[in-house]
Amino acid sequence: MVSTSLGGDFYEFLGTQEKHSASGENPRTDDQRCRSANPLTAAPNNQLPKLDVEGSSPFARSLFPQRNFVSLSYEEASLYHSWPEPSCSDLKLLDESPVAYYERKVARTAPPRSGDALAYGTLLHLWGEVGDEDFWARAQICPDSCATSTGAWGKATDAWARELPPEAIPLCPADGHKLRAQTLQILANPAARKLLTTAIVKEANVKWKWNGHLVRCRFDGATEECWWDIKTTRDQKPLESFWQSVKQYRYDMQAAMYESAMVACGWDYHPLVFIATSTTYPYHCSVVTLPPAVTRRGQARCLRLLDELETRIDFDHWLPNDYGQIQELPCPRFFKES
Repeated sequence: MVSTSLGGDFYEFLGTQEKHSASGENPRTDDQRCRSANPLTAAPNNQLPKLDVEGSSPFARSLFPQRNFVSLSYEEASLYHSWPEPSCSDLKLLDESPVAYYERKVARTAPPRSGDALAYGTLLHLWGEVGDEDFWARAQICPDSCATSTGAWGKATDAWARELPPEAIPLCPADGHKLRAQTLQILANPAARKLLTTAIVKEANVKWKWNGHLVRCRFDGATEECWWDIKTTRDQKPLESFWQSVKQYRYDMQAAMYESAMVACGWDYHPLVFIATSTTYPYHCSVVTLPPAVTRRGQARCLRLLDELETRIDFDHWLPNDYGQIQELPCPRFFKES
């Protein structure tokens, strides 16, 4: 049950609101003490070692003698999402609503996430994981007669998909045609194509300690130089307007968290690279990194939320910050003066 024992401003109780401010430090400063050579350069046969987990080789352990805990593994996404350690998505959920965090992560009473955008994004990430050739060799686009009038997935599509072999990737006509055009545009960008075709790791899970907190992330891919992540956006020209998605979906927090994991795993520091691909015709694709000041702000927010989460768990307190107070409603200036 959501605790009501602590009313009022949570940060007044916590006393750490300003503990991690965006001070202008380099976002990697927190992790410089555990920076080392890229393990992929040093490891035999370019095999990425599993670190500090059962079955790790002595060679793998010797690469990170100064680390408290780092593990890299390849479990399925469904298992990864069941792990208890907080992820960036969890921190964003806590920031949006501690009640929603409690219901989804603690009580587990929230409804499952779903939606057309989520399903389409999953297909795009699968394409990035298995590669263009393998994906389209396995893809099966259902006949128009099995789809809805708009080419979307329907009940008849379910029946059609059940008859496909297990390795097939079923697509409705709308998703299939759009995904084909969008992925062609991604590969038309040489920077994106190079990241995808030179990846040495794809869809990997990491657990590590960040500022004393055990956390997790799952990254889309990595080359020997950097980590990358595929992001869809409705913006027709991502280079001009993707910053709005960064602000709305807090990709600054993701960048800070993934860069910490990257350094903890032994990569030299490099900003997280976003492959920003438009879902709007003609499906432009831009490859971008975030300005350091934006990532520093994301880092400060992540560390503050990790402290907050730890204290909320300790005191079983999940009320929003404004509960227990009578406040004047904040209004825009134009509204107050009209």
